[in-house]
Amino acid sequence: MTRRLNYWLLAGLLIFSVPYYWYLIDDPASGSVAAKPVTMTGLRKLAEALPGPRPDQVRSELLGHCRIMRNRLIAGWGLRPIPVAVWAYELTVPGTEPIVINAGVSPATAEDFDMADYNPAAQGRVDGVRAHASHTVILDDGPLQTGNLQTPARNTAPASANAAPYPLAPGVVLIPAPGIAPDAKLVYVRLENGREFLFAGAAARVPESLANLHPPARLAERDDVPNSGTETKAWLMTINALHRAAPDMTVVTAHDSVDTPHVSKRFSDHS
Repeated sequence: MTRRLNYWLLAGLLIFSVPYYWYLIDDPASGSVAAKPVTMTGLRKLAEALPGPRPDQVRSELLGHCRIMRNRLIAGWGLRPIPVAVWAYELTVPGTEPIVINAGVSPATAEDFDMADYNPAAQGRVDGVRAHASHTVILDDGPLQTGNLQTPARNTAPASANAAPYPLAPGVVLIPAPGIAPDAKLVYVRLENGREFLFAGAAARVPESLANLHPPARLAERDDVPNSGTETKAWLMTINALHRAAPDMTVVTAHDSVDTPHVSKRFSDHS
């Protein structure tokens, strides 16, 4: 009886542990992975390609926090949910309209994600600036970035099908990453004073992603994007390579839990 019970316990352990390891622990990147052919020289050249004033400041709004299981952020990081911040950013441009990166969180989405500290006033400021913005760039199509869809953006920049970086405005370069999600992208910004930013979006959700080069676990993968783990790892390697080439550049991950250096709080008042 004891031997039979041990067999059943071992079988149960195997049945549980194999999918647990596969979906939550194992690095989903397959085969050898190489960084993308994106260089700081190329990004800086694209940032200078369009005439006109470059952004002079980056401003931010913290919309609130939600809790996400660690493995949904980084494979093998653990089952415990951790609080992550949800941000939107404004690029102010002298003499012309601003550019918004991410549109915030709608009240319905905040409720769905149990954002107890959701800030509707901050969301109102984001919506107000979007009404005047020349562009609203959504880094990916997740609900924590798309904001109040009843407030239309003047121009929401989609990911380019050819996946090559291209200038959106003077000093602002979009870097499509459709292998991560259909509309995923990174944004490189070079301000008037030469300070550089790289908004990583879904490519790097938290700073720890860049430290260990692990994409989210398979449990978090989308059915409509095959090999997203491999693509994410390639972009993590690319971001690290860009940062090595430009060590003073500020890399902004999707859910930084602390204030970003060289970023001012609160969106501009366009009332």
